[in-house]
Amino acid sequence: MSRSAAAGSSGGDDKALTTADGQSQIIQVCVKSQDGNKVVYNIKRNAKLIKLMHAYCRKKQLDIHTVRFIYEGHRVHGKYTSDQLNLEDGAEICCMFHQSGGGVCSMPKITSAFI
Repeated sequence: MSRSAAAGSSGGDDKALTTADGQSQIIQVCVKSQDGNKVVYNIKRNAKLIKLMHAYCRKKQLDIHTVRFIYEGHRVHGKYTSDQLNLEDGAEICCMFHQSGGGVCSMPKITSAFI
């Protein structure tokens, strides 16, 4: 799909695809799963990332509440846009399964009888 088609632009109007400072309004973002599979999306800079997150979960048949999206070591929240997170064209977001627990280790209480 061409960039103009992805942006919903009619005709060959390239001005609709760039901002005043010459930046493209559409960027490519790659979502990488834990098993190494990658899915590439073309998204608008001002679109909320929750759209990308839902699209990825629908494609992979995942419950959005069971996964976390990570960019440069930080969790990605769907309320933000790619501009707000300063995502560059070609950015890679990792999709990880959420894991609760596993961090507490119970040890027997040591008393003077053992010393």
